[in-house]
Amino acid sequence: MRKYRTATGLTHARLAPLIPCSESLVGAVERGTRPPTEPFTRGLEKVLGLDGELLELLPAIRDVNPKWFRRWPAIEAAAKSIRIYQLALIPGLLQTPAYARAVFEGEPGAIPGEVEKAVNARLQRQAILSRANPPSISVILDESVLLRQIGGPEVMKEQVNYLLDMMTRPYVTVRLVPLSSCSTAGLIGPFVLASDDDANAAFLENAETGEVIQQAEMIHKLNQRWELLSGLAQPTYETVKITMRVMESL
Repeated sequence: MRKYRTATGLTHARLAPLIPCSESLVGAVERGTRPPTEPFTRGLEKVLGLDGELLELLPAIRDVNPKWFRRWPAIEAAAKSIRIYQLALIPGLLQTPAYARAVFEGEPGAIPGEVEKAVNARLQRQAILSRANPPSISVILDESVLLRQIGGPEVMKEQVNYLLDMMTRPYVTVRLVPLSSCSTAGLIGPFVLASDDDANAAFLENAETGEVIQQAEMIHKLNQRWELLSGLAQPTYETVKITMRVMESL
């Protein structure tokens, strides 16, 4: 929204009456503190001369996700670059439906209907990878991610095969931090860094909640952590070899 608005030279104050809506709503939607409705998005597209570019993002930011997560899909969808470090799981953007289902089924008190809603929401987020201009995705995985059989051998085999397929795409890079690295800067937990032309954001998650971070100091520290992990990660061709060996063992 910010990208298209600034390209037309419109301020929040000038855009609002054209939609029409309040200036405060324009600012809140653009900051990610209010989710956009479909009527708002259609009005916005009409004013900005768009043809579905924003409407196609709506499914990824519906509020089926936990409240603490709802700001992130919009940030993720607008990003040009996404860097992901994962210690325990294949990242959500690269999960198969069966793998995602097994992850959600492992949650305390998991209810089948709610699990399916969560799986569908995760798959909707993956739509950004099928766009004409997908973001660049750079992933660093702890090697243990490939060794933990989420959902059993068949689910894991499908997941590893899908990961190998995604690694052939020019905008997806996956590298492994080997178990031999012992203590690393990633043992404290996973994180995601997203960047576009105007802003940087990060997402941190723990056992019960998560947090979207936009403070420059914290993002700087996470960038430092990323660089340390990047220095330990195997190059892509070695990562492919290791992943294929895992695939053959399943």
